[in-house]
Parts: sequence; C-alpha cells; structure tokens
Amino acid sequence: MKDEFVKVCMVSEIYSRKGRRFQLDDENEIALFKAGGNIYAIDNICPHNHTAQMYDGYIENMYIACPVHGFQFHLKTGEQPTKEGCRLRTFEVKIENDIVYVKKPSEKRFDFKF
Repeated sequence: MKDEFVKVCMVSEIYSRKGRRFQLDDENEIALFKAGGNIYAIDNICPHNHTAQMYDGYIENMYIACPVHGFQFHLKTGEQPTKEGCRLRTFEVKIENDIVYVKKPSEKRFDFKF
C-alpha cells in the first residue's frame, strides 16, 4: 500500500542518542533514534556487513556508526560522510498525539516470484 504508516511506539519510549529496534512489517526491522530534537527511522540492517545491529550504534554529528565495523551513515539521508559507497535505508517518520508512525517502504526487500 502506498503511503502506509505503521504505529511504532510513543515518543517517550525513544531516548536521546540511544537506539531502539522495532519490527515495521514482515520484512523490515527498523531502528529509531532521537537526535537534535527529531526522531529518525533507519534500516536496522547495515548495508555494509548485513548485520541487524544498527540500533546499537552510536551517534556523532548526525551520523550513526555501525557497532560492528564503524561505517557511518547520516540519520536523515542514509549517506556515508563521503557520499560514496553503500547507503543505509531511511524511513519517513510522522508524529501525531505523541505517537511515532513510520512509513512502510513501497518496494519489497525480497520479491520472490514463483
């Protein structure tokens, strides 16, 4: 479904500069972070090493660093500081009545056709 937002949690459940992971749907696990007064939703799977630990990364200057190899990705754009190489998927966030909603991606990560 296009423009489908999923209720994820309350704003109060996200702490500044500390990630939390949530299952967005059947195939997308996300990590939420609060930084600079905003909440950001990123793919919990690092595009560099494919481990699901981005929620445990650390934030520095709006970049989240993967806790496994230290690759950095911008919380808003998903780009690395050099703007080259792999990119982390980011998700649109909206907040209504102190509830965090995250937009489901329009494309499937796995699209098996039988």
